[in-house]
Amino acid sequence: METHNIMYPELDAAGGLGNALNAEFIKLDSCLSILSDSSLGRMPVTYSVVEKGKKFSQIYLAAKERLYLPDFWKEGVCLAHGQTNNLVDLAKCIDFWLCKDVTMQELSAAFSFINPSDKAIAFDENREVEFTWARIQSDDSRADLKAFVDLAINDEVLSKLFPFTSLFTLCFSRCTGYPYTYDTPTITPIGKSVFGGHKYEVRLPGNKIAGRGNAREALAIVKANLPLNIKPAVKGTAENFVD
Repeated sequence: METHNIMYPELDAAGGLGNALNAEFIKLDSCLSILSDSSLGRMPVTYSVVEKGKKFSQIYLAAKERLYLPDFWKEGVCLAHGQTNNLVDLAKCIDFWLCKDVTMQELSAAFSFINPSDKAIAFDENREVEFTWARIQSDDSRADLKAFVDLAINDEVLSKLFPFTSLFTLCFSRCTGYPYTYDTPTITPIGKSVFGGHKYEVRLPGNKIAGRGNAREALAIVKANLPLNIKPAVKGTAENFVD
């Protein structure tokens, strides 16, 4: 606890991270206020959360050095992380992110301590579905999914859903942010056939097996079991998804 006070005396004086940030927001004439705040002494997980509309930031404190560690979320997607030892700069960047309609490129240009993720530009440009399919397709650790992905990425229906992986399984969401939807079939590699190609198992929501086969057969099984009139994935999360 003493180390915490030495590194963050301004938080100790204010009575916690949330109080200190709220004081800075007032100085900026910002509409923001902290949504939740952990107790000052519960290191190393001391944090605060501030949100506005479809965006929010979580702010953590480093335990062994003086650093504020914010992240930047929009519509269920974490687009960047940052680190700074300056409380004033922290408040300014959060206010800029949450209170203005800015891209992640604009945020990182204004505040050099912000590090956008590799997917940030794609999300800003509404290319998150295509970007994520391409990333899975080129991921060497997912080589057992490649035969299926090579087909699905060119399918006019599946290619418009948002792909994500859960352990060894490929899933499809109707929204691009987390939490995702789970009302579509999933694909799991189950080895190779006697002819050398990968085999896949298709499961339905509720974990019922719908069938097994090679990549082309699995694709047909998935498409036959999609919700009726399924549409391309949209921005947002399952919590606010409307079919």
